[in-house]
Amino acid sequence: MLHGFAGTPKAFARFFADAEAPDLPGHGRARDAISWEDALARLELDGPVALFGYSMGARLALAFALRHPAAVTQLILESGTAGIEDAEERARRKTDDDALADFIEREGLEKFVDRWERHPTLASLRPFAAQLRPERLAHRAGGLASALRHLGAGAQPSYWGELGGLRVPVRLICGARDEKFCALSRRMLDMLPRAELISIPDCGHAPHVERPQAFVEALR
Repeated sequence: MLHGFAGTPKAFARFFADAEAPDLPGHGRARDAISWEDALARLELDGPVALFGYSMGARLALAFALRHPAAVTQLILESGTAGIEDAEERARRKTDDDALADFIEREGLEKFVDRWERHPTLASLRPFAAQLRPERLAHRAGGLASALRHLGAGAQPSYWGELGGLRVPVRLICGARDEKFCALSRRMLDMLPRAELISIPDCGHAPHVERPQAFVEALR
């Protein structure tokens, strides 16, 4: 089970009680990554396993499955993407991620969390801010800055061209109000040979937070 940016494995404990759930680089007690490839190399999973990832964790889970398909029996991606295909757009995103990392180091964790809670993609999570805030504040400022620089969408290679060769069964989960990631999930559905998509109504980027029972049904 691979958590999202500024999250922790604890957020998923009730859904994956017996799962191997590492802190991703820059989070919790995990050391910082020095590159996207370094983060992938450190995913030493006791495979073959069913692999779940949310958001940033979904991007890493997909990359791992593409690199080690024999180690994955099933891939479950919540609010994931195969990356930013256009090189110029990816470079702009890398610049934005680096600038936000600089902000964290300059202004501190609390001001970053204030800003992160206002991110448009996370708008549907604002009613849950009190629940999520302690989790977000539990990290090191330098760790989250490192994660943005090396695990952000700008640092991730585009995997769209590789999806057709992935024979692992894939379940894609998105929140219906998250139009961007539902569109990305539909595109991935069209390109993956063995995929299904479950769109959960009345929620956005984090169905496991916003509609936990519907998320459980999607997992089943």
